[in-house]
Amino acid sequence: MGLLKQINNDLHHCGARGIHRKALTFLFNVSFRLTMNYRLGYYLAKRRNVIVNIILLHLKRRQLVRYGCDISYQAVIGKNVSFPHPIGIVIGVGSVIEDNVMIWQNVTLGSKGAETKAYPHIKSNVKIFSAAQILGSVIVGENSRIGAFSLVLKNVPDNSTAVGIPAQIK
Repeated sequence: MGLLKQINNDLHHCGARGIHRKALTFLFNVSFRLTMNYRLGYYLAKRRNVIVNIILLHLKRRQLVRYGCDISYQAVIGKNVSFPHPIGIVIGVGSVIEDNVMIWQNVTLGSKGAETKAYPHIKSNVKIFSAAQILGSVIVGENSRIGAFSLVLKNVPDNSTAVGIPAQIK
């Protein structure tokens, strides 16, 4: 899918149907703007040269300063991903997020810091509530939920809920 089609899809996902709503969403919806920053950075990161690297540095700085988030441009984020409160979200280099995932504030998707860096894979229709941390080569199954302030260190099966430190599967 092309960059413009993805951005238009993200606009549509944010509820912007008419030209008036699209303009308002484009200008003022923080969740959409964070997603657009990632989409643009991901697109440019695949086409690096000296000028593109300067633009990438500007986009990364803007992401950190304006949105307080650090989403790697090497992470893969699918369609219709929502950030209802986009503050303090960290998504590591190798993370994969499939379609229709909702991520609340202060969520971290990262590695355990070991020699072989492995990152989480979040399947479709997952909800990750505030301050949850998913670390390592964890696979979170479809339609699962990760509770607030949970620390997930092992795989979560489809249609499950993980809650606690370390997270217990329910």
